Amino acid sequence: MKSIFRPSLSTGLVVFFFFILIFLGLFAEVFESQTPEVDIAQIYANPAPISELKLLKSLKLTNKHGTFLFENTDTDGDLTGPWQMLEPQALKLKGNVVSRIIDALSAIRVRNFYRLEPINVTSFSLDNPTLTLNFTNSLDKNIEIKMGLVNPIDNSAYLSLSGQDQIYQIDPIEMALESYDLAQLVESKVLALNSESLQSVEIYSEEGLRLKLIRKEGLWVDQNAVQLSETKVKKFFEKIEEIKSSSILDKLNNEQKAFMEETLSLPAWSLKLITGQGVRTYVIGRVKGEIPSMNVVKSDTYALSSDEKQSFVLIEKEELKILNTKSTDLK
Repeated sequence: MKSIFRPSLSTGLVVFFFFILIFLGLFAEVFESQTPEVDIAQIYANPAPISELKLLKSLKLTNKHGTFLFENTDTDGDLTGPWQMLEPQALKLKGNVVSRIIDALSAIRVRNFYRLEPINVTSFSLDNPTLTLNFTNSLDKNIEIKMGLVNPIDNSAYLSLSGQDQIYQIDPIEMALESYDLAQLVESKVLALNSESLQSVEIYSEEGLRLKLIRKEGLWVDQNAVQLSETKVKKFFEKIEEIKSSSILDKLNNEQKAFMEETLSLPAWSLKLITGQGVRTYVIGRVKGEIPSMNVVKSDTYALSSDEKQSFVLIEKEELKILNTKSTDLK
């Protein structure tokens, strides 16, 4: 009679696996990664805050070629700028680059979305993004956009935005910014000026202050408060913007960088631009002799850098004639 109630080994195993299945089912229900609950229409909405990107102060772009920092010289943040690259070189940004970036972000089409959690961040390479865009708008709001890997099977990409807890699967954006290099971003011109935002311009030679222009009550005057011709001053600024680089020095070794820092330690020229955004100073020195392990210097070659001396471009002497301008030339 006792054998009737004694469970067999097979029965015990069935009961054991039954409880295991129940346990696993409950575990999965509790711990599975749920897709965020949002309106289905939100799946297809563009997550990028385009309205907040229409007025920008600065943009930092990081990709496989390095980090590039751009500053908008328009005090109102108009996308047309002009834009000045600050890092890694002091060069003028191509006129339509930023506008095209915003247009590309405006055209984002979302296919799906996932929770922003470590396993997804790693799976979609957002912990090591192919592209990072850091925007600062005119209200000093910072917005970061990261692009992860591109899925070659369905030609989709993955994107995350600061302040959002979702990862978006999107169609790849039209601009392949992850592969943009210096040549694709900048012009050969060195400086981007916005005459409307300038408050003062100072030019120093080895002898000291050579020219100072001050905006006073909407008019331009020199250091002696003598009023200058608006037309001539405007033309002067245009010619400064026409200064072109003959060569960009990129990824210098320690010996080369030391040579360039020595070249600029006693500058032949200094140019100080003062705007509502602050002061930007550029120094220009004559390159004497060959840069170590380079063959890029011609006779009468000068080097330009910001006063931090983090990067350098070469300019031929002929390009710098405009810096000889005197206040009497602008009356």
